[in-house]
Amino acid sequence: MIVTIKDFVPEHTFDCGQCFRWEKQADGSYIGIANSQAVRISAQGEKVTIDGITEEDYSLFWKRYLDAERDYSTVKNAVNINETMDRAVKFGNGIRILRQDFFEALISFIISQRSSIPKIKNCVDKLCRLYGEEIVFDGNTYYAFPTPEKIASLTEDEIRALGVGYRAPYILKAAKAVANGEIDESVLDKLDTPSAREKLLSLYGVGDKVCDCVLLFSLGKYDLFPADVWIKRVMEEEFDSKDAKALGESQFGSYSGFAQQYLFYWRKYNV
Repeated sequence: MIVTIKDFVPEHTFDCGQCFRWEKQADGSYIGIANSQAVRISAQGEKVTIDGITEEDYSLFWKRYLDAERDYSTVKNAVNINETMDRAVKFGNGIRILRQDFFEALISFIISQRSSIPKIKNCVDKLCRLYGEEIVFDGNTYYAFPTPEKIASLTEDEIRALGVGYRAPYILKAAKAVANGEIDESVLDKLDTPSAREKLLSLYGVGDKVCDCVLLFSLGKYDLFPADVWIKRVMEEEFDSKDAKALGESQFGSYSGFAQQYLFYWRKYNV
């Protein structure tokens, strides 16, 4: 199907570090898996083509997943506070913050700790291939993200075999916490940001950066400013601050997460 989405460039959105299950194809389109569906997305200006879904699928899931109804001109105006932000916004002008599955985001960002994006993608792919349900799309087989119950049923050694190293017990405990209701997405969603952070940070192996990424990229807690090594560098270099998270959230308020993504993409890929 074809839909109209302004301020959306697949490369900017799918390669800005917020997600790990989208791959660029030879023709410039992207194939990704979400909501147990494999789809192909391409864009020409504001015309976005999504292969593999129905209008009902788009209405019930993909519209929200792509944040398609948000006016990003308002976002850009809000975060464009100086020359640095102007350059960052122009460089990543097609970024939209996805609304990803909570459990997938939780496990993916636990895996992401002190790791590169290619390695994160490789580990997540192995996890899905071994323990996710098969999805056939365009003559190829893809795999859904495993359920909390499935990962919770694994041994620590089985998880470690994915190449996740010291993160294996973190992943297992997180899966068990979600499977048994100790960590409940619907509860976190209703909490204000400080309370949601406190609850998620109580989970073994979840630190500030992982917590903030999960809440931002799955539950839309846009007042968070996740601070990884790239963000710490750009905030020190461009804003003369060694407390990236505190300055980011004070500067950008309810638009902090959007500003963080523009800055991350600009600092990491503007070579």
